[in-house]
Amino acid sequence: MTSPDGTPPTMTFNDHLRHLVERALASIPAADAPDIYALSFLIDNEHDDPRQPTLTIGYNTETQARRTVQDASGLAEARWNYAFWIQNELTVVGDRTSDPVGATARQKWISDLGLWYAEPTDLVDWDSVIGPLATQIEAHFSQTCCRLGRTLHTTGVIERSVGRTVPVIVHELEYYEAIALQTEAANPPGLALEFTSWVRNG
Repeated sequence: MTSPDGTPPTMTFNDHLRHLVERALASIPAADAPDIYALSFLIDNEHDDPRQPTLTIGYNTETQARRTVQDASGLAEARWNYAFWIQNELTVVGDRTSDPVGATARQKWISDLGLWYAEPTDLVDWDSVIGPLATQIEAHFSQTCCRLGRTLHTTGVIERSVGRTVPVIVHELEYYEAIALQTEAANPPGLALEFTSWVRNG
């Protein structure tokens, strides 16, 4: 649908996020799909700026896990530690260079949440004001990514892209309890149990 002047409506950040992720998953090569056992939703901050969270979409394969097992502590680490994954980037949502539209929509989204802030001028600003805002931005972004993961399961996007249901791992470069909880929230019950058990017991 277009507006009365014929221009397409401006997408919300959530709409933009879903559109890019669905398009990225649709681009998975048919030759790779049968070998994929998990999807990666890597959350990071561009230039370490909490106001610029990004979501990188990728996947890993059983072949890659077997290839890297000799460099890991065992098969579990090779399968679940992103350091040993392919680290392909099907898309990076919110990246100011590759996704400027998403970066603009993200800033508006953060502003609409009442969480946008100017660059801090001193440590007092950071400790008393900016730190809590940054924490809230991180929480909202993570929750949004988790909800998207569940939606992609519910709507069958993952099954159509990969040929079956595989877990969405919502993660950073380090692993801790919050990563396990996020991943559980992004998937049907029990689907990511192998990953979350590794996080909690590894």
